[in-house]
Amino acid sequence: MIKKNRLSVAVSAALGLASLSLSSPGAFAQEETMLEEVVVTGSRITRNPESYLGGMSITSGEQIEQIGTYSVLDTLARLPSVTSSGGGTNRNNSNGGRGANFVEIHNLAAERTLVLMDGRRVVSTIRDSTGLAVDLQSFPSNMIDRVEVLADGASAIYGSDAVAGVVNVVMKNGFEGFEFTGGYGQPQDDGGETQNVGFLFGAQGARGGFTVGFTYNDTENVDFLDRSWSRVPILGEADDGEGGRLTLIGSGIPPEGRVPDAGIIFKDDPATGASYQPYDTFGFSGLNGSAGDGSVQSILDTGHRFNYNDPGRKGVSLVNPATVYNFGTIGEVEIADGWSAYTNLIAQHREGTLYFTPLPVSGAAGRFTDLLKVPFDNPNLPTDAAAVIREALGPDAETFQMSYRGLDLGNRTFEYDTDTYQATVGFRGDLDFIGSDWSFDSWATWGQSRLTEVTFGQLNVANLQAAVDPAQCALISSCPKKANGDPLFDPFGRSPKTQEEIDFITFEDHEKTEYEMWHVAASLATSDLIELPAGGMGFAAGLEWRDESGSVTPSGIVGNGDSGGNFAEPTSGGYNLWEIYAEVDIPILSGAPFAEELGIEAAVRYSDYDDYDETTWKLGGRWAPAEWLTFRAQASTGFRAPNVLELFGGTADAFTGVTDPCNAVNQAANPTVAANCASQGVPADYIQPAAQLKLSQGGNPELEPETSDNFSVGLVLTPEIWGNPRIAIDYYDVEIDGAIGTPVASNVINTCYETAGLAAPECDRIGRGPNGDVIRFDLLLENLATIETSGVDVNMTFSWDAGPGVLTADWLVNWLDEYTETTDTGFKEEFAGEVACDVCSFAGYPEIKSTLSATYAMNAWTGTLAWRYIDEMDISDEIGFDEFNKTADAVNYFDFYGSYNWDNWTFSVGVENLTDEEPPFVPAISANTSPIYDYLGRFYSARIKFAM
Repeated sequence: MIKKNRLSVAVSAALGLASLSLSSPGAFAQEETMLEEVVVTGSRITRNPESYLGGMSITSGEQIEQIGTYSVLDTLARLPSVTSSGGGTNRNNSNGGRGANFVEIHNLAAERTLVLMDGRRVVSTIRDSTGLAVDLQSFPSNMIDRVEVLADGASAIYGSDAVAGVVNVVMKNGFEGFEFTGGYGQPQDDGGETQNVGFLFGAQGARGGFTVGFTYNDTENVDFLDRSWSRVPILGEADDGEGGRLTLIGSGIPPEGRVPDAGIIFKDDPATGASYQPYDTFGFSGLNGSAGDGSVQSILDTGHRFNYNDPGRKGVSLVNPATVYNFGTIGEVEIADGWSAYTNLIAQHREGTLYFTPLPVSGAAGRFTDLLKVPFDNPNLPTDAAAVIREALGPDAETFQMSYRGLDLGNRTFEYDTDTYQATVGFRGDLDFIGSDWSFDSWATWGQSRLTEVTFGQLNVANLQAAVDPAQCALISSCPKKANGDPLFDPFGRSPKTQEEIDFITFEDHEKTEYEMWHVAASLATSDLIELPAGGMGFAAGLEWRDESGSVTPSGIVGNGDSGGNFAEPTSGGYNLWEIYAEVDIPILSGAPFAEELGIEAAVRYSDYDDYDETTWKLGGRWAPAEWLTFRAQASTGFRAPNVLELFGGTADAFTGVTDPCNAVNQAANPTVAANCASQGVPADYIQPAAQLKLSQGGNPELEPETSDNFSVGLVLTPEIWGNPRIAIDYYDVEIDGAIGTPVASNVINTCYETAGLAAPECDRIGRGPNGDVIRFDLLLENLATIETSGVDVNMTFSWDAGPGVLTADWLVNWLDEYTETTDTGFKEEFAGEVACDVCSFAGYPEIKSTLSATYAMNAWTGTLAWRYIDEMDISDEIGFDEFNKTADAVNYFDFYGSYNWDNWTFSVGVENLTDEEPPFVPAISANTSPIYDYLGRFYSARIKFAM
């Protein structure tokens, strides 16, 4: 065990990179260390890690233990080049997560980062009906020796998905002993408590050994009401025309029901005694609203808006709750001289319950393209309101349309249950009959992920429509009725709902998604193919086969389009592939003047899928003119095949925050938009009923692979001066063609309506109903863009003897120079330096992120202080109305971790976000900020570990 730990430290030091200075004292001191040859991430060749070309960050298992949430992702997210797929550090909003932790490198999406375990591909976890990525919680965290992050393309080495880089989780192979860990974390504010327990046992003998690990992690829910900055959803602010500010808040679909054609809401008016209240739809300069007196008003005045975070009831989940159980085992046994058989198994069960606001019916629910249609002969319709509506619609009208939100039917509750399994068996050994340095490795992996989702309180819109129509209700025996046969259900909020009504109108929505992978591989390698003057030529080659399949099975009501929630259709599909690859490492000079080391590396891989094939390559070189200075450069191509759910995921509904350009304020500001809206029958005073539009999204079997061109150049400095500095500076440039994604809804709809005569092709995606509401918005996955990003990663490590202990410091910086997306129509958008929101198409792309940490270790005591910095960003134009809030301020987080070792025990404490920094305000009608920031606030943690 000691040998393994020293190897981890030595490899980290040799590569000149480390993630945080939370490791053991003196870890980066330049001591004389005999490095055994290992296989490092980004290569299949066994080599001395000091000669490795790529730039890498390494995070140890001890560092993961010190982070308060005991989370691999939360630890890696301290690396400026790494974020979660949602942007933050395990702080996903309920609109976009099921308690999983997905990692991405250089903002290039989790699907473009390949996750390995001991250098082998890991089965993906289901994100949603069209998304797959590896959950970093798939591994028992106490079994992790270290995590290596390679922030460079490696498709020629590993195949599909390694476009942005590779995360290799190296397990504690050869562990011997017993460990128990237990921890608890608590934010200063309500919610978000964490509890974790782990057991680890390993035994080693003369011919082999095994390791078994188990972990339990539980994270409690954080409600929007638990944080002052998220209690009132704010869409934006604007000049009210009277020298004050108008704040747009909440949702325009209130629980009382609203009739847009008559401009009334079903809410008693205490001033007149009427059963309704009128609302002003365009009352003052430039914006929809009310009196224009500078008070907090909105599209509907504050009293008529709906705050789905109302303190009187359970609100929406701000941080997803999750309970995660992990089990893992590793074993290896010698079967012959120089040959061994090995196996590993990982299993994860993840579950949680999320909370959503009551579902609205706003004109785009399943197959229903109108608002709720109510006949004038509905016996529950107040007569005074009926008169006002009939006056607006005319004497011949038989029905009117109203929006509806089932507040009196109860909140929606969403339960998810995910099971992920992976088993690998293999054998490896030395090929002495070829040469003394040849080795062989082969393995077979099976993996499966299953996601079961149950939503309670979903609306059956077909039954809801029948419940308000006396003629339809009479024909359905289960439709609740009064004694006289009239419909019992009152959509106008005049009477509490019975359980019979709730059971008829709502239902339990069950959906199941499955994914399965088979992977078989064989490889051989040597570090001495040919003996050259500068050393042995390294070589590796291999053959791989993989089969992947998936399916999505929604409930019958959802599949028929009768649900008020997200429509989805059942689907399934799969593919398989063969791959062959080769890699060489050629030393050219060694120990020569101005060339302590000079070498080149090259690799090529051919991939043959069912419907296409792809060849990728890598070429790089390293030059060390002196022992303390190394230059390195690498160019490569990469590709990412669309995963089975992207291909066969089927169509499903989704809701996202989009400002309709036909809103009255937008029409008034743009004559072209006004003319286009009028041509589709949208009135000049049109009010968007909700801040979110329903989109039809899903898989697309016509997708082609993404392809990429990667280039990086950098240097490593290791001068023997005060502080023993190790400095790595790497410039990276990545261009991805045919990037798979969903078009940005706001770009699509704005391009359509800002084009004269609705001539833009984007207009084919959009359809409107008779009242002007968007009822069709098709956004299937496409090869839609070219992504270009470039920047600089800087990793610096220092170490000093300081009194009776050792002081180490790390400074990691990412400078983002460019992040652009160009669509196939030529529309180009720069995202670097912009921030968006939790229901937007992206979270944020800060130009500068950095982490500076310092650790002082003295005997049994260790203390670390870390500073995390996120640069100031401009608020994206994707966010709707806002004339005042254009910038999100820079954020500084300070964390402290301390530990004390006593005999077999280790006691650790931590405080994250010491200054209780709140996230910057980002108007977005949901969390009022971006998930790139910390949602929890000041967070306290304590941990105990027993090892023997």
